[in-house]
Amino acid sequence: MKRFLFALGLSALAASAARADSITVQGSHEKRKPTDPVTVTFEKFQVKKAKFDPKKIEGGSAEIEVDLTSLKTDSAKRDGDLKSPAYLDVAKFGTMTIAIANVKKKADKTYSADATVNIKGVTAKFPVTFDVVEATADSIHVKGEHAFTRKDIKLGKDEGDPVAQGLQIAVDLTLKNTP
Repeated sequence: MKRFLFALGLSALAASAARADSITVQGSHEKRKPTDPVTVTFEKFQVKKAKFDPKKIEGGSAEIEVDLTSLKTDSAKRDGDLKSPAYLDVAKFGTMTIAIANVKKKADKTYSADATVNIKGVTAKFPVTFDVVEATADSIHVKGEHAFTRKDIKLGKDEGDPVAQGLQIAVDLTLKNTP
């Protein structure tokens, strides 16, 4: 019996770990490299505000703050380059905010919204789509991806930059209503 309960506990822990919240960005080099695509993971972020009805999320809103200093790739040198003034300039701009508003239902569990991103003193607005994969009495678990370019948020050099313009952000988040 103990072995069964232990296995059940490990199974629940694995399921919980598999559903850990995440924010990642994928990009490539202008001249493709064997390591492409590069995945940038932000290890620290938090939902600062969230207002919605889990049974009807239309009109809901949220604000997410991402700690840019927490970015990680598979290369310490690349991490340093991305944190430098040429890209994120984390010494001067340590956080990015994403404000979600104007949520509208598109299909059964698919929604659209406006995402206003503030990064490195630049504000950009994007139409985004996401799926609600689970809802409880006070929270929703959402997943979404959105393509954008470095030029949209003024990162890196316009010409001669080794990083390609196209990027893809993926979010897998649990949002709980905030007071």
